[in-house]
Amino acid sequence: ESRGGSLRRFSSPWGAILEYFTGVCPPEYYRARAERAQESKVLEEHRREYKLLERAIERFSRTLPLSGPKVSAENFADEIALLTQEVNELNQKQELLRSAAVREQDLLSSLEQQIRLADDALAAYDHDAKYLRAENSESLICPTCKAEHTKSFLDLLNFAEDARVLRELAGRLRDDANQVRHRCGAALAELSTLSENYQRISRLLDTRKGELKFQDVVGSMGAESAFAAFEAERKQLQEAIDKALSAVDALDEKMKSLRAPKRTRAILDDFRTFYVNGRVALKLPSVDASKMKLTGRPDLSGSGGPRSILAYYAALWRTCQGAAGTYDIPVVIDSPNQQAQDDINLPAVLQFIAKELPKDMQLIVGLETSTDFIFDKEIHLDVQYSMLREDQWAETEHIVEPMLKEMYATMKADDDEMAD
Repeated sequence: ESRGGSLRRFSSPWGAILEYFTGVCPPEYYRARAERAQESKVLEEHRREYKLLERAIERFSRTLPLSGPKVSAENFADEIALLTQEVNELNQKQELLRSAAVREQDLLSSLEQQIRLADDALAAYDHDAKYLRAENSESLICPTCKAEHTKSFLDLLNFAEDARVLRELAGRLRDDANQVRHRCGAALAELSTLSENYQRISRLLDTRKGELKFQDVVGSMGAESAFAAFEAERKQLQEAIDKALSAVDALDEKMKSLRAPKRTRAILDDFRTFYVNGRVALKLPSVDASKMKLTGRPDLSGSGGPRSILAYYAALWRTCQGAAGTYDIPVVIDSPNQQAQDDINLPAVLQFIAKELPKDMQLIVGLETSTDFIFDKEIHLDVQYSMLREDQWAETEHIVEPMLKEMYATMKADDDEMAD
């Protein structure tokens, strides 16, 4: 059920994307969920190791007497030192195997997630490619501007090449996942047994010198002497379990607070208010938006359709720019007056774009005619199909390149912080 829900989430991601940027389900929630998954794995490993230690103590309890005659341990000094060494090696090996198993499980989880995403993308490709290859299929028409697009053969070839690369990637990911799965299984199997260590300890306990066995000496020293290392390990494991459990509980509370109904309701109320106000500014009839969802994109015909869509997207932009929003979103409005079909309402549309949108948002507007509204910068395009000309490249690169470097530096810093 969980896997099916995850696949549906990636096949229809718009709701999750809008919740992410508007702050309904912010980045902090996903970080907390990832941290919780990691802490849960650590907790499970600690608990598994604790059970292994309990079984080891139980096996020793059946062989070590809790009472009996006190005898000298001097003749078994070497055996005692060796026993201490064996127990320490056992603990170290358990820790190494536990760490390796956790790392392999994390890597396997990541690879399986990438494989699922690649499979979903390939499924979408198969559906789209079948449509593009069909000779009698309908034309590709933009739902907003109604422009008809041709199905270029070169585009189809590029589309197929992308799918080939994606299939190759998915294959390599599956090979990697199989190798990691094998390593993970081997680590868990070795962690569950460690029989070789136990056998060496058992042979030590059977060591005889004269009429005495080393086991008798250990028993005569009292159970606390033989179990000291085990008890110390058990205490350490219990502290680790308590710490991991506390971390999981704290992350649960954090996730709960980030998805609290009151917080979500406040964000949705802001979105609905922005939408209603936008409709008024764009001279559209009032509507009841009290139950409107983030994914409730209007579907109206006639001149009111583009204006209602603009009001909807403007409400999303303002919500993303609000106190609970996560990231600033650059916006491009390619033509406020699609195919010159609504000259009557164009002034209201332009005024809304110039005056009502958030002042600090990055906005690019494409206009076919001049306007009296003032924007920060105007660029006149006078060469057909040439938004960026070769003679303008140096100037544009001088503006864009520093921003790209800053963006990649920020991404690298975030990755380094997560790695630490």
